[in-house]
Amino acid sequence: MNSYFNQNSVITSSNDNKSNVTMFFTGDVMLGRGVDGILESRQNVFKNVDPLFLNADAVVVNLEDPMTTSSINFKKTVPLKANPIYAPVLKNNNIVVACLANNHIMDYGNTGLTDTINALRSNGINYTGAGDNLDQATQPVHLNIKGRKIAILNFLDNSTFTEFLPSEMPGATINSPGYAPADWNIIKQRIDESKKNSDITIVVFHYGNEYSTIPNPFQIELSHECIDEGADMVIGSHPHVIQKIESYKGKPIFYSLGNFVFDQTNPATHTSLMVEMDMTGNEARIIVHPMTLVNSIPRPMDNTTSTALLEELKNQSSLNMTIEGGNGILTFPIE
Repeated sequence: MNSYFNQNSVITSSNDNKSNVTMFFTGDVMLGRGVDGILESRQNVFKNVDPLFLNADAVVVNLEDPMTTSSINFKKTVPLKANPIYAPVLKNNNIVVACLANNHIMDYGNTGLTDTINALRSNGINYTGAGDNLDQATQPVHLNIKGRKIAILNFLDNSTFTEFLPSEMPGATINSPGYAPADWNIIKQRIDESKKNSDITIVVFHYGNEYSTIPNPFQIELSHECIDEGADMVIGSHPHVIQKIESYKGKPIFYSLGNFVFDQTNPATHTSLMVEMDMTGNEARIIVHPMTLVNSIPRPMDNTTSTALLEELKNQSSLNMTIEGGNGILTFPIE
């Protein structure tokens, strides 16, 4: 159903002739620490969204931990990891792409990154946002789903992590492993390449300030630049809380979806957004699903609460979003 396609291939067919495709995007998924015990008890942390995920064509998540058994943590402050034995949990819930450009992927150094990539590969899960060198780390995932070509790029803005040494949070370089840094020259190049070889280009960022409900100026500038360059949608994570939704030049920007599977106790981190993208003909219909985390597990928010949240988000940006049945609906053209 899902596959890579040649990055140098040329698209010649119209979207009118292509099948409908449904994808989901979530915020931070962390399968270690307190979530480990839930998984060990054989609970499915995606159980409340499983019917949606399994009926979709693909799910894309930000994987907020290396999957490794290493005990040597290079980042000393709040190092996160998950056991690689839980990688099948992702596969079994139709998670097709794991975004790795975040502030925890290198917590256990090169070993942690290598173990993560091996665990994902062995379960047929695509990844982007980290790699053995800068070229590999910044490569997008290209999906070919029912004749539609979708490019997903992933980068980390490290400007809010000045307290960490480069050895604790290494970005990829020409000849060393790490995450994909949010360098505009690289992002621009990858967007330009992706636009030539895809029907739709989506940029996923790990950016912003933790626990801030307001996007910082760099988030806004960078997201706008991506849309200006030709990206179709920007999705953000990292703050652990949700931030505003914006329509810029008719294209959606989700500055922060918040947590999705996470064990943080702060009630503010328990509100989440899940984004559904339904591609039909030359249009993408975006459905915003408000979620709440209960014991680290996401579940749909009740209609009254979700409608109030969506109204608040709508008013923050004068957003042209309709609200139906507790979900928000946006549309944009696929050119």
